[in-house]
Amino acid sequence: MGYYRAKQKIKTLNLKSLIIIITVGITNKYIKLRNTFAFTIYLFFLVFSFHTIIHINKTHAGEKIVTVIQSQQISAYDESIKGFEEGCKEKGISINAIYNLKGDIEEGEKVFKNIIKNQPKPDLVLAVGILAATFAKHQYTDIPIIFCMVINHERFNLQGDNITGISSEASIEDQFIVLNEVLGEKKNIGVIYDPTKTGKIISDALLVSKNYKFSIIEAKVASENEIASALKNIIKQIDALWIVPDGTVVTKDSMDVIIKSTQKHRIPVFCTSSAITKAGALISVSPDYKYTGIQASQLAKALLDSSKTTSLGVKEPEKLEITINTETAKIINVDLSPIRSHSNVVLYP
Repeated sequence: MGYYRAKQKIKTLNLKSLIIIITVGITNKYIKLRNTFAFTIYLFFLVFSFHTIIHINKTHAGEKIVTVIQSQQISAYDESIKGFEEGCKEKGISINAIYNLKGDIEEGEKVFKNIIKNQPKPDLVLAVGILAATFAKHQYTDIPIIFCMVINHERFNLQGDNITGISSEASIEDQFIVLNEVLGEKKNIGVIYDPTKTGKIISDALLVSKNYKFSIIEAKVASENEIASALKNIIKQIDALWIVPDGTVVTKDSMDVIIKSTQKHRIPVFCTSSAITKAGALISVSPDYKYTGIQASQLAKALLDSSKTTSLGVKEPEKLEITINTETAKIINVDLSPIRSHSNVVLYP
């Protein structure tokens, strides 16, 4: 039970009363039960009874039950779950538990065994991150699943009659709208990518780029070791570098190389991650993580209210956030005053 936190929907007065009764009972019994083993058995019985009482209350209430599973504990995931909790509370949806897989496959197997064996079957599952989404897809085939915060979700075949999702990237169209505003008359956009991982994104971008008269200058790589030379080959041809969510390209070491080189040549770096912007890129367009959770709660409500609808497809994020690194803007001498006036802009630092 230590690897998840339960969210119990019980009236405050009842919960306080239970805590007082249990606390007093434990104190009185502890005086009598000096033997450690006896006390341990007694305490286990009380905890088991407490959880049984909570389960009975939920069953009588007849509420729809949702289980949340997050891949690991990171701030972006926490923000989306916070938004989901707030949205569910407004819509009368009960979240019975939030499980953390700690980014570990073995931990995930342990958690799911516990859920299936010991917990009531939920009416819907929210899976946050790819590890949680992958486990949920294989474990639950007859109840709705909503996934979110999965980078480049198309790579992972998160499809099914019971699967709904929210993309974790802004659409290429939304990204290019902002990029066009930043670049003005400059049109040469460089991108370094691994075709096996983000080839489809680049294919789609080539089509969208025509609307903005962008010229996409591609540098294909097969490993992280090729990134420095790929950047060197295109850096004098480009007006901006576009970072796509590519696992081969987006690593700590490669981002250090990219940021240093682009700042030296005064090339703006544009991406879909506020974390990369905070690391030195100029600007990012990304989902508002908390609102992604709120959007997920809206989808959950729609699915729970309809017995016939089990999937709503994959949705674009409804609310975006533009993050600007003001220090990088000074280093490369870029005027971002038109963009800074937007209501959804976050300035860093």
